[in-house]
Amino acid sequence: ENSLTPRGEIAMPMAENDIQPGKCYATGGSENYKVLHINRGIVSYQTWTKGAKMQPLRTNAGVKAFAAAVIKEIACPAEG
Repeated sequence: ENSLTPRGEIAMPMAENDIQPGKCYATGGSENYKVLHINRGIVSYQTWTKGAKMQPLRTNAGVKAFAAAVIKEIACPAEG
């Protein structure tokens, strides 16, 4: 099931093999994710809200669920 982004675009899930460590992804909502690593189909990532700092907590999710939650690759925020 597709949802609409705030701009009214259809939010399509990404392909699992497009999810890469070190890359950042938009969810279509207020959160963005930075992938730290992928191990045996589990994605470890950090979350940040647009305009806020990266959260230090790491979250784990299956790559299929992660890919379904994100809509596109975006530039990662500057560290520091």
